[in-house]
Amino acid sequence: MMKKKFLSLLCSLVVMSVFLPQNIYAGSTLQISAAPGVSIWLDKNLIGKTTKEQNGLVITDLAPGEYALRASLPGYDISETLLTVKNNQSIEWRIKLAKPTMQVEETVKRVNSLMIEAKPTGTVVLRSIPLNAEIFFDGESIGSTDKKLTYVPAAEHAVKFIFQQGELVEKFSLQPDEFILLRADFTKGEIVKETSRTDTNLGPAVIKMQTSRKRKPAQFPHRKHQEMYGCANCHHGRDREGKQVPYSEGMEIQHCVTCHNLKMENKKLNNLMQAAHARCKGCHKKVVQESGKAGPIGKCRGCHVFEKDK
Repeated sequence: MMKKKFLSLLCSLVVMSVFLPQNIYAGSTLQISAAPGVSIWLDKNLIGKTTKEQNGLVITDLAPGEYALRASLPGYDISETLLTVKNNQSIEWRIKLAKPTMQVEETVKRVNSLMIEAKPTGTVVLRSIPLNAEIFFDGESIGSTDKKLTYVPAAEHAVKFIFQQGELVEKFSLQPDEFILLRADFTKGEIVKETSRTDTNLGPAVIKMQTSRKRKPAQFPHRKHQEMYGCANCHHGRDREGKQVPYSEGMEIQHCVTCHNLKMENKKLNNLMQAAHARCKGCHKKVVQESGKAGPIGKCRGCHVFEKDK
């Protein structure tokens, strides 16, 4: 009788393990760059000390989540930081030993925009384990890992990674709109290549902006605008108090209606239609004044698709 109950319970556990949701993640790499001898804690657990061989300390296969990091070295203040880890990230925590010095901060807000010539290009991401390997791209030094190269000409290229006395080289062909990730793993002595036709960070090529008037959505050529302008020209975010803040690299981009809805106090921007008209038409008018040519301003069909136009 007990044996039958045990077998029944075992079968139930097997079935539950099959149908319960599984957490699938790609492990991230944390590089702690510091002088040798710095003790490192991860969530109150002593991980080890930094070494010269690893240019600090390397933690691999780190699962997504939030972590509390702590570093200590006799004679120096303790350094602590909170870290949020996502899937398949390369993260570096740089710890510098320094004496108290006067700090100088920039107080001028500068806004830069780019107008990129339309040519066949792709994206290349260069990573290494450990971090801070020197990179030579097509024979020219471009700094140390990790680096993301955008608007790379679609052609044959060569990249060389150098870390301490080690050297890894890879030649590859980049196709138009292709995304290539090259990871130089000096612990294994190899370069791992991953590729796809598009960079998922670019977002969709065309965005259908649907309002409550479902018969005439606006078709926004997102990729075309990315090739002409920087992300900060259109995107922005909000702080914890709900106030608008400028776009910064790596900011999570949300849909316009996340903020532009009936809860917004500004009645002129409290829906998608008014927000899009203010942003898009306003920019088009400005570009017309500067260059004499821009996107639609007065004609609805320039952006909207009517049923009879299909």
